[in-house]
Formats: sequence, structure tokens, C-alpha cells
Amino acid sequence: MKKITTLLMAIVLTISLLPVSTDAAAAKDMKVHFIDVGQGDAILVQAPNGKNMLVDGGPKAAGSKVVSFLKSKGVKRLDYVVATHPDADHIGGLEAVLNAFPVTNFIDSGHPHTTQTYYNMLALIDKKNIKFTIAKELDKLALDPQLITRVLYADESAKDSNAASIVLKITYNKVSFLLMGDADITTENYLKSKYDVKATVLKNGHHGSDTSSSAAFISAVKPSVAILSYGKNNSYGHPNLAVEARLKNVGAKTYKTPIHCNITVTTNGTKHSVSNSCGNVSVAKPAPSKPVAKPAPSKPTQKPVAKPKPTPPKVQTGFKNCTELRKVYPSGVAKGHPAYQSKMDRDKDGWACE
Repeated sequence: MKKITTLLMAIVLTISLLPVSTDAAAAKDMKVHFIDVGQGDAILVQAPNGKNMLVDGGPKAAGSKVVSFLKSKGVKRLDYVVATHPDADHIGGLEAVLNAFPVTNFIDSGHPHTTQTYYNMLALIDKKNIKFTIAKELDKLALDPQLITRVLYADESAKDSNAASIVLKITYNKVSFLLMGDADITTENYLKSKYDVKATVLKNGHHGSDTSSSAAFISAVKPSVAILSYGKNNSYGHPNLAVEARLKNVGAKTYKTPIHCNITVTTNGTKHSVSNSCGNVSVAKPAPSKPVAKPAPSKPTQKPVAKPKPTPPKVQTGFKNCTELRKVYPSGVAKGHPAYQSKMDRDKDGWACE
């Protein structure tokens, strides 16, 4: 009897020391919400451990909408707030957010800006005694030990605020997110030459503008999902048609905030799914009607008088910017075309305002 008891104790001890199968416990979900704030950016990251990070807050007019959205997702505290750069369409709504939620860490680009919006934001951070950090390249944010949340790019001394944009890459096992802020093609070229930029989900830089999302960069990222955050009927011409074509060429499924509203990517680190608050917005094209047979023309009773050849319309070749040029040439112009200007060919591929 004593031997049996000893054997049972040994078996129990052995079982308790065996490693627990990772398949037995299902991985918790991570959710990344791309909030429809009109012409601007606001992204809520909800980590598997329950912590929350807000990247940008949209324009000031969207502040209350962002606050309501966060509350609807159960947010009671923001562990991180990241202001990618100080433009009003990215930080305007943060004043309302900072007043509505306790914030543990605030990450800033450090790029100086003289606007009242930026000043008010900094004053509020100081008043609430929020830990303030200027982002540095390769900084890691301690959002969740299951995630790698890294600053891929930051430059507080950049030539302008867009070029100073913080770029974040968040990796959860096999699924990754690349959040580009308003980073331009120069930044894209730097990143793809130095780091692994391949990502499952790409939040395109600068609202799908032609100043970002070069063909070479999109090919390097090769996203499965692309997010374009912009305002409906905006005056900037966002998003650029060539950018949308590049995303289609690499097989990315593109979602747009004016069409799909709030867009949510859910992942357990292995698989991912996308949902949106506007539902199915695809519209079936009507079937083409059958052509009606034209009656045979009757013979003219008299010889027709030849019409004078029309004077060809004058072709406009001078444009102030890409927005004006695309009104006449929606797809841009190639090098050698009378309207081509090298200053409008930002990626130097021989095609201006593509």
C-alpha cells in the first residue's frame, strides 16, 4: 500500500511539471479601431491584456465623437496617447480626450508648433501631470508583453510637421499593423531601406495623398488590409487614385472611413478579421440594356454640304499644383507631356500627379 501511495505522488508531481499546451488556452483578441473623424486620424488600440492606446485624436470638431467612441468600447483609462505630429487634424480632438479620461503616458513627436491648438494640448498635459515623452526611433512602448509596439520613425527636427510624423509598428505574433501618420515618401524610402516594413494592416500615410504611399513602399509592405482615413469631399483630393491602384495591385483590401465609417480589425495574433459600422456598402452595377437596332438611313435627296472642321480646343499645360492638374488630367501626366513638371513628380518615376 505504501508503494502505491508513493507511485501516485510521483505521477501527480510529474504531471504538474509538464508544460501546458499553448493550444489549450486560446489567445486573447486585440482590436484596432480606425475611427471616422472626417479629415483626420484617430486610432484606438485595445491590447489583449486590456490596456488602451490612442494614436491621434482627429480635428477639434471630432473631439466629442472620439470620446463617445472610446466610452462605447469600455475605455476608462488610456495607458498611452500618441500624437504622431502637431497638425490640427491629428491633435485637435485630444483636448476633449484628455479632459474625459485619465492618461498614464503621452508620447509626442517633439516637433515645435506655434498653433493655439498645440499650446492648449501641452498646457493640459502639464496641468494634469501626465508623463510626457518625446519619441525616439526604436523606442518600445510597454503596452502589452504579448505585443511588440515600436517606434520605427521619429524626427523632432524635421523640416515640417508631416515629415516629423511618428511611425508605429505593432506586432502580435503573426499579425502586424503599420501606422504611418502623415509620413511622406522620403520617410518611406528611409524605412524600407533600414527596417522590415512588411505588415498585415497598413494605415496609409497622409490620408492617401500622392505625397505618400509610393509604389515601391506599398510593394515592400504588401498589406492584406489598407486603411484610408480622410473626409468626404475634402478639398485636398484625398485619396489619390494612383494610391488606390497600387494597393489593388498588391492584393490589399482597402477600407475608407467616409464609406465604411468606423473600421475595426480584430486579431488573435494568427488570424484577423475586419468589420465596419456602415455594413455592406457595395452597390451592384445595373445590367447593361440591350442595344436598340437603328433603322437603316434613308438616301439623301441632295448632296450633303461638307461641315467645316471644328477648331481643336486649347490644351491647358500650366498648373499651380497637382489638385488643379488632376481636374484636367485625372490620372496625371507622363514625362514629355506639355503639362509635366518635375516638381509635381515627387517619387521621380516619370509620372507627375499620378
